[in-house]
Amino acid sequence: MFASTSAADAAKAEPATTTVQFMEGTEFRADARMAESDLMMDVSFKLRVDKPNGYPSAQDITPLEVAEALSALAQSKGWPPLTFYGTPPPVALN
Repeated sequence: MFASTSAADAAKAEPATTTVQFMEGTEFRADARMAESDLMMDVSFKLRVDKPNGYPSAQDITPLEVAEALSALAQSKGWPPLTFYGTPPPVALN
């Protein structure tokens, strides 16, 4: 399912001025369309890294790292850069 014109589109128009802390397990979504065709792509992910001692470690993977990696993969295949949004509120992650 692809998002229609919505708050996510409004969020794209206004860049975030502060860093938003997303809750653990937040779902992030991005969609893209190819300008010269009717190809569409919808990507979503959730990430949870258990930290038994409560502290990040060298093995910690952040949602931003995943978003940037997925966007780079999409771009390597000719898609435009992906901007992932988390809720609430619909704020850009990358």
